[in-house]
Amino acid sequence: MKKANLLYIALQVALWGIYGVLYSYANRYLLSQGLSSTVTGVLLAIATAVAFVLQPLLTSIIDKRKIKLKGVLLILSLLMLVCSAVMPFIRSLWAVATVYALAYVGVVIYPAFINAMGMVAIKSGFKVNFGVARGVGAFVFGVTAWGTNKLIEVFSESAIPFFAIIFCLTAIGAILLFPKGADAVTKKEKASNITDFFKRNKKFTALLFAVAIIMVGHNILGNCMYQIAVFKGDANAQGSVLMLSTLIEIPTIVFFTKLLKIAKSSTYMRISGVFFVLRVLLTFVIPGIWGLYIAQLCQIAGYGLYTVCSVYYAGEVVSDKDTVKGQAYISAANTIGCLIAHLTGGAMIDAVGVEKTLIVTTVISFLGMIMMFFTTENKGKIQKNPRR
Repeated sequence: MKKANLLYIALQVALWGIYGVLYSYANRYLLSQGLSSTVTGVLLAIATAVAFVLQPLLTSIIDKRKIKLKGVLLILSLLMLVCSAVMPFIRSLWAVATVYALAYVGVVIYPAFINAMGMVAIKSGFKVNFGVARGVGAFVFGVTAWGTNKLIEVFSESAIPFFAIIFCLTAIGAILLFPKGADAVTKKEKASNITDFFKRNKKFTALLFAVAIIMVGHNILGNCMYQIAVFKGDANAQGSVLMLSTLIEIPTIVFFTKLLKIAKSSTYMRISGVFFVLRVLLTFVIPGIWGLYIAQLCQIAGYGLYTVCSVYYAGEVVSDKDTVKGQAYISAANTIGCLIAHLTGGAMIDAVGVEKTLIVTTVISFLGMIMMFFTTENKGKIQKNPRR
């Protein structure tokens, strides 16, 4: 395997390790500090909103070549590292909450630019296997989510920021060593501005709304997994559930390039929408903690499929000059869904309980699936032309 591929795998490991710690346990950490579900949701929604605003700004800076993709990733990694390092030593509740929110901004922005790094490296001729790298990242996420829960059982929620530091340092090392030129956006054409991009990609823009809606349901389930696990009868099942949901995704992610020989990425986008709905529905209808485990099986054709096919799909429907922008916008749609989920998930649980929250979440996911069916275009797969 080439150097670029190994380092890209390291970047995916860092990304999903950070997600397994700082993202998956954000609710639990902040609840342990004394915040309510509603306040926690609002705080994380604000952080997500900030990330949503920053994503296109950073994309524009990269497009204008004022800073390289590696530079943006390095800044985000350092932000999360510093926040994680100082968090355990802060005694004020609101100061801790603010620092966690700052780290969370970096977490939310991170995937768009890690994914863009992979697509740009591929289009620049480097031998980067996105599916394998993402599959390794998924495995690390599952193990990290499970391991974090075990650390919490022994050391309490205070272990969360210390664990995050390891992955931040991994990211920084991989970014600094990443091959020169593998992060350079093509210079054949001048990148379009935001208005031009949306005018030329109207159906892709419509798809972004569908993605945002379906991500509301997905993120309510993920963000409130601790409360759902408590409702199902085992609070400490959160780590095991997250690990199972991620490990089940790995075959789909790793072998996605082979799946592209059977059908187009647009087909898989639609299939993923169906399984997003099924996961929420089964979580609601099957009683007990085992119902929660059974529902995670839908991840193999739900989020597991979406997380790779959406990256390829965005790379296919936009031109090379807009590679970073396309990845950033579909990630921004994910971010909007996450933001709405933070605002509504915890508040709904506080107001009407977990059961009714799951009913509403199922309906939201179904609406997103219908929109995804009608806004996805049929496109061919990415043509790879490795030169290095």
